[in-house]
Amino acid sequence: MFGIKKQETINELEVDSKKMQETKSIFKTEEKDIKHLIAPGGIDASYTNHIEIASNRTRYARSMVVAALPRMCTFPEFLRGMYTFGDVNVSVFINPVSESTSQTDLNRTINELESERVVAQERGDINRERIIAQKRAEAEELRDAIAAGFNKLFDSTIISTVFAYSMDELDKYTELLTNEMSKNLIDLKPAWAMQDEAFRSNMPFCENKLNKSHTFDRRAMSTVFPFFNSEVGHEDGIPLGFNKQTGLPILYNNFSSKLTNYNMIVFGKSGAGKSVTIKTLSARSSILMGIESLALDAEGEYGVVAESLGGVNVVISPTSKTIINVFDIEPEVVKDEITGKERTIVSVENKVEDVTQGLLTMARRKYRK
Repeated sequence: MFGIKKQETINELEVDSKKMQETKSIFKTEEKDIKHLIAPGGIDASYTNHIEIASNRTRYARSMVVAALPRMCTFPEFLRGMYTFGDVNVSVFINPVSESTSQTDLNRTINELESERVVAQERGDINRERIIAQKRAEAEELRDAIAAGFNKLFDSTIISTVFAYSMDELDKYTELLTNEMSKNLIDLKPAWAMQDEAFRSNMPFCENKLNKSHTFDRRAMSTVFPFFNSEVGHEDGIPLGFNKQTGLPILYNNFSSKLTNYNMIVFGKSGAGKSVTIKTLSARSSILMGIESLALDAEGEYGVVAESLGGVNVVISPTSKTIINVFDIEPEVVKDEITGKERTIVSVENKVEDVTQGLLTMARRKYRK
């Protein structure tokens, strides 16, 4: 009897432990890591020219590869249009080429160019002979620089992926990005029938699944790095508008310590909003930062702004009671360039020179009349 009850108790404990393990396994399957939380519902890579990302809202992506490059690269304009385009991911894969491989490839290229130059010379094609001779000289210069350790070659693959919420927008963004990059003689081609590989290559896995690379030297490779910021403005200041690329507000502080000086000039065509910008800057600086502004208003368009902000509108004209005393002398606060200390001075000599020049100018104008 005691043996049977003991066996039944053991069986019941085993059943309970199995139920607990099953419950734990159920809870364990419901646990999600960060990858599952950020991953979309699914990705359809069956299309040849785009990828469909299934989520709460369907999203489309098209990956493109840089197919052709100009002979010369200029920083920072080389890939600026791609980096600051908008909703686009860009990956640049860089693989250094060994010196022995560089020398072998360049020597073969030099021999091929020399053969083409001889053929062009025999045919009497002077223009082609001159172009090939120039390319040969550049290849020899690059080979010698690599041999001396002053330069190096790199194989690089540049991939960009454009995102949109409809196929019409995707085609539009693709055309805009292609046209923008063509300004710098960069040819972008869609990764036809390789969208899956290109999309994976543009993910943060550091895996290049495309075998389409271009050769850069050290100076040209340095122009690829995005050593600039698409954001404009300062961390604090007054709001002037919004960045159309990022949608973030633009804050401007004319007295920021990051600026070398406080000078500013506004350019623009007629009707572009130059006066509105200056009025907005002056008004918001007064309200938000307590900065006082002085406007030399020849056309009388800042009087309303001054009165709205509680300022003073001084009218100077032949019929007004307000005059300017050109002989008035006021003390000035200057900063010593050596010690950096401020001191108050009265520059009589400079005042005499200014008054003399002003009187001479008025005398010349009267004499010409």
